[in-house]
Amino acid sequence: MFIIRPYREGDASACADCFYEGFFTCPVDCNDKVLLHDYAQVLIEKCNFTYVAETDNHQVVGFICGKYDKRFSRTLANRSETRKHYGLWCRMFLKFYLKKYRMSAEFQKQFDLFFCQLKERDSKTFGKCDLELVALSSKKNFRKGLGTALVTQFLKRAEADGAECVRLFTNTLASWKFYEKSGFSKVSEKPFKDNSGNKSFVYEYILRGSEKDAEKRSE
Repeated sequence: MFIIRPYREGDASACADCFYEGFFTCPVDCNDKVLLHDYAQVLIEKCNFTYVAETDNHQVVGFICGKYDKRFSRTLANRSETRKHYGLWCRMFLKFYLKKYRMSAEFQKQFDLFFCQLKERDSKTFGKCDLELVALSSKKNFRKGLGTALVTQFLKRAEADGAECVRLFTNTLASWKFYEKSGFSKVSEKPFKDNSGNKSFVYEYILRGSEKDAEKRSE
């Protein structure tokens, strides 16, 4: 039904659609789509590699991104398979903080909530892994088996590059149980700072090494 292949620059808009379907539920207008496109492209370009899932009719229906830690491999961490549009990075963040995107009220509310959730991420926890799974998203009507295929390709790439430990950040508002079913183990759990009752999680996948090595990373 689909193939997994490396990301190409022309995939940005389709990945933005996947990002929207993976994290938002409200209707969007043209201004919202501009923000989604810019955010997805900046997200992908900050990573070292990205894979997309493509159907037989060449429709991109999902993507996954990875970022290497410099302490694991400075060479891999400084290598990017995507051409970086530094001007877009600057314009996007400036436009966002100056509230120039003019998002619809409902989407603005959902995006602000999503952005607040990202701030729950504990950066120190990721200093103990070789590779971070930064993003995984797909279209809702293609989710059956799609996430598994993308994660499988991601782990194959990690192992081929010599990574031993993969970590990711998620929370109780996302599909965190999927990662447990995919063989990831929870190594960190923290309540949201807003006292909402939601929690943030860090999951880990050990590709090589003993259980003792995994325990050391969790300390």
